[in-house]
Amino acid sequence: MHSASFDSTKISLHELLKEIGTGKIQLPDFQRGWVWDDEHIISLIESVAESFPIGAVMMLETGGAASFSARLVEGVDPSMHRTAETLILDGQQRLTSLYQALMTKQSVQTRDTKGKRYERHYYFNIKKAVNPESVTDDDGIVFSVPKDRIERTFRREETLNLSSAEREYEACLFPADEILASSNWRTGFMITGGSEIRRTTNSLTNSRKQ
Repeated sequence: MHSASFDSTKISLHELLKEIGTGKIQLPDFQRGWVWDDEHIISLIESVAESFPIGAVMMLETGGAASFSARLVEGVDPSMHRTAETLILDGQQRLTSLYQALMTKQSVQTRDTKGKRYERHYYFNIKKAVNPESVTDDDGIVFSVPKDRIERTFRREETLNLSSAEREYEACLFPADEILASSNWRTGFMITGGSEIRRTTNSLTNSRKQ
């Protein structure tokens, strides 16, 4: 007879999300479907970026006396289906949100404050990140844009277009889905638009020394 045991082993967020992407970590089939609202996802990404605690997650290793059917986390490539080694018992919404927003190029399935479902991509405002004093309660460092990465008015006029890396560089807006493998994006940005950020950072540093 196997005795139950608990382990508080720490694993990096990147490694955890990679294991979700390979199907090594899955959800027990009895877990209800996931949809977290846009504001919660923005707050979660901001907390991770600031290294704030986001709560523990509870996992269960498979192969014990209890046996559960498993399914992939939403957003994982179906071809990754395999026998799960670990199941997520608590933390589904946080891990699903982070996996979709940080590890895939797909838009994140979420909902607005009225409960209407839609799909979004998430971005960091680099200018605000290097100058936190410019952040307001209504306008934070992290924000989201529509599925096609283009913001429009109700008259369908474009107000923000992030449909290419070049447009992201120009706007100084960093896509969250590049955060864990950002070397190519950072290189392109520093060639195209990084000089402005360097000037801003140097100016802020000098002003604080005075």
